[in-house]
Amino acid sequence: MYSPTSERGIKPLRGAYPTAQGVEAWVGAVVLIAVGVILPYFVHAFGASPRVLMPMHFPVLIAGVLLSPITAALVGLLTPAISMGLTGYPTSAQVMRMMPELAAYAAVTSVMLRLLPMWPGLSERAGRIAAIAVAVLVAMIAGRLVYVAFYVLTAGPESLRFFTAVLISPAVPGIIAQLVIVPPLADRIHRSM
Repeated sequence: MYSPTSERGIKPLRGAYPTAQGVEAWVGAVVLIAVGVILPYFVHAFGASPRVLMPMHFPVLIAGVLLSPITAALVGLLTPAISMGLTGYPTSAQVMRMMPELAAYAAVTSVMLRLLPMWPGLSERAGRIAAIAVAVLVAMIAGRLVYVAFYVLTAGPESLRFFTAVLISPAVPGIIAQLVIVPPLADRIHRSM
């Protein structure tokens, strides 16, 4: 499954993480969008804060592992829009910022995962999971920067203090959960495909 080791002993992940193609890709996209709509609905129903748990981010990041950058970005764009239309969450103001943010999460995860090497000295599974974790971390940074840009464009530069206090600080548990849960879960799903 992996391509031969290069002169430096680093294996590129291109062969390790081929993206889903054709019908498999579209079915995967639809399933991940559905999960991205259902999870936040239950979080709201049980009174938990989606700003803390960020349930919509999980399937979008997994889309970045399983799908091509364009298909994954479509999952990121469509999930909050469909969720708003079906459940009323996120709000119309939030959805305009979340659509580009989640598209960035998915696309950057997909691109990074296919560019990252698998470091020598790790087992194949550990190397795959480590690569996913790094890809997800880079995607989180990129997605938050996109969100901040759209937040400032829609709410003005004075909103940055509110953004940091209300949107970043409470999200730390969700960020940690994503880094702990998404890599092994996405790897398991990928290997079962």
